[in-house]
Amino acid sequence: MENAKLLKQYMVIFDLPTPFDQEIMDLVPDQKAAMDDLFEDGRLLSYTVALDRTQMWAIMLAEEESELLSYIDNFPMTNYMDFDYKEIMFHNTVHLIPSMSLN
Repeated sequence: MENAKLLKQYMVIFDLPTPFDQEIMDLVPDQKAAMDDLFEDGRLLSYTVALDRTQMWAIMLAEEESELLSYIDNFPMTNYMDFDYKEIMFHNTVHLIPSMSLN
């Protein structure tokens, strides 16, 4: 077996800035791009934003806590958000695949 790196799973809870002014809105595309990069790297499994835009929850993977914090530090909106995180035992999700019609 290869020397596989063991990745820890973390639940990160971000308190989003309120009010969500134009200065912060201008950062949203860069924030999304940074998160998309983590998706592509397999370091972000999911994220969810509350309907009232006050919180965001993310499931992230990292070898160590310091690596997790470096990902968060690189988010364009980090200076405007408070966050907390916990290492979690597991995260399950359902991937819905659209059914195909053979007609």
